Amino acid sequence: MHQEQPPLETEPAATGPRPVRCRLCGRPLTGAASRRTGLGPACDAKLHPAGPDIRTRRHEVEQDALPGL
Repeated sequence: MHQEQPPLETEPAATGPRPVRCRLCGRPLTGAASRRTGLGPACDAKLHPAGPDIRTRRHEVEQDALPGL
């Protein structure tokens, strides 16, 4: 004899965006830019450190006055 099985209960679909985790540390990402790159701000800074700011590298040099001025 064939017995009918009850229908399988399915969970309702989750609302909102799918959770995205950082590829390096596994923390959940919330920002749009972080979700796009797959890295959180701290992990992104570790992999891609900011270059030196050339505007802050100033060298003070002692010079003689220009002749004729």
